Amino acid sequence: MQTRRMVLFKAALWALAGLGAGVALYRFAAGLGASTALGDSTPWGLWIGFDVMGGVALAAGGFVIAAVTHIVGRERYLPAARPAILTAFLGYGAVVVGLLFDLGLPWNIWHPVIFWNVRSPLFEVAWCVMLYFAVLALEVAPVLLERTRLQRLRQLLLRLALPVMILGIMLSTLHQSSLGSLLLIMPFRVHPLWYTPRLPELFFVSAICLGLAMVMVESCLTSWLYRKEPERDMLAGLARMAAWALAGYLVIRLADLWAQGKLGLLAAPTWERNLFLVEMLLSAVIPAALFFVPAVRRSFAGVWLGASAAVLGFVLDRINASGLSQVWATRFFYFPAWTEFAVSLGIVAACGLIFCFIQEHFPVDRETLARAEQDRAARARNLPQFPALTQVWLGEGWRKAARVYSMIFMGAMAVSLVGAPTGEPVVAISTQRARGAEVLRVGPGPGYVYFEHARHQKDLGGSTSCPRCHHLHKVGDVGTPCSECHRALDTPTLVFDHAAHVRWVAERPSCPKCHGPDQAQVASSVAACQDCHRKDMMGPNPIVTSFTKPVGGGYRDAMHRMCIPCHAEKGKDPSIKRPQLGYCGTCHNEGIRAERLYRESVQTSASRAGGG
Repeated sequence: MQTRRMVLFKAALWALAGLGAGVALYRFAAGLGASTALGDSTPWGLWIGFDVMGGVALAAGGFVIAAVTHIVGRERYLPAARPAILTAFLGYGAVVVGLLFDLGLPWNIWHPVIFWNVRSPLFEVAWCVMLYFAVLALEVAPVLLERTRLQRLRQLLLRLALPVMILGIMLSTLHQSSLGSLLLIMPFRVHPLWYTPRLPELFFVSAICLGLAMVMVESCLTSWLYRKEPERDMLAGLARMAAWALAGYLVIRLADLWAQGKLGLLAAPTWERNLFLVEMLLSAVIPAALFFVPAVRRSFAGVWLGASAAVLGFVLDRINASGLSQVWATRFFYFPAWTEFAVSLGIVAACGLIFCFIQEHFPVDRETLARAEQDRAARARNLPQFPALTQVWLGEGWRKAARVYSMIFMGAMAVSLVGAPTGEPVVAISTQRARGAEVLRVGPGPGYVYFEHARHQKDLGGSTSCPRCHHLHKVGDVGTPCSECHRALDTPTLVFDHAAHVRWVAERPSCPKCHGPDQAQVASSVAACQDCHRKDMMGPNPIVTSFTKPVGGGYRDAMHRMCIPCHAEKGKDPSIKRPQLGYCGTCHNEGIRAERLYRESVQTSASRAGGG
């Protein structure tokens, strides 16, 4: 049972799990900024694209096979039912663990249970994933309870199996499609080849295709590892179903491009076009072409090749839709840090080890369980075996495996901790002065906001409106840029220069002018800034009405506090006809129009300077 290939396979899984465990410690100790390549322009990385988007789709085999065997009644596929449901259960567990890594505040993962935002697709996804994970636990429980004394509970769960499976299929239908709905709010960020109003439907159909492919991959892999005869008739039937499903997906995808007038993008010589073609070849064209050939469906190698290509292609589709397809808008290419790969592979490896353990100790596959028990009994009768190199007996069975695999795990964990990045967590990002003329480029790159300065000035009343935004400026200055006082993106900065004040008021004898007579010369006794600088720094403005503390807030927070209330108030004006003027997408729009406006304004300013 424990063949050489199985021992090596488990050793590799333990090494990957150890590597991921070391990185996990570093991620929760140092934070996302130090342990990943993520940033403001790419907040969704490998952990969302693969662990969550791809993980949910990879686990779709559970509801697909449950529907085929127990709803449609195709009993020839029953050998795949229990392994598929177990794979789905472990897959959704991996999704939950992956989310803990990606959330900035992972201890708040329970919030959707209490704080309901019923207008958010993410809220529906969170609830469906939680409920379906519970449903999968109920479906797996009878297998785990079969060899225990809790037979009454097992019989009860078996009687409830059909309604539980129906509920699971319903929940899967909801959240598999809602994952596509998450991308519908980003029409200017997701590349046109991937963005479509039909994203929910495409995500659901692709989940069915990927579920069938994943069941075939799992069946082929376990047959090879445990050296058992593959279920050729079952695999051939699954391949035939997958062929029609993949062909349907391909037709829907191309028809959607045609309906939106986007087929011409397939002729454009861009890297996005090439990536899209590779994705379609792997996910649909190659596996469908293979599975439509009867000889390939009856071939173990043919089924393995076609199913593996489909799995790789659809996982690439999820990564493309949630990440790579957005590079064209952000102008920032993201490549995951090795720590991100380590965590993703570590989670997959841990799931693989749990799957193998359950396969070998519980009746998921009765043939595998019987051979495992025979192997354990044979090893118990053997005499101790001493390795030629060390002549140290490590025990037999699980004792030997525990010693060897734990050493591999700890060694890999040590390597990951030693090789972890040495950078410190990002706590303060400096801001830059807005650049441009009529259209300003505001904020840190590459996620700039393009601000039409001339238009805002005109709409607010011309030059007399400057204090509406430039609410505080340096002494003797007019229209001081925001970045002079709000010098850090997210943290407050001190705008008070004590040394300059000492010079301005004739050195130390004048300290009582600010601190008061007979007062300790400390911060708590200083006079309010507005007592001296109301006329020369503040002026009449509706933003800063009281200048008492010489501290500038974070740049991001300052921009939001100034822009959003004004936009929300303007949006109430029915003559403007823009009720969503205060929404994030109004300013944070990284489409073509904003950048074109900025470039035109720079060219106009340059021509005026040259003409002058």
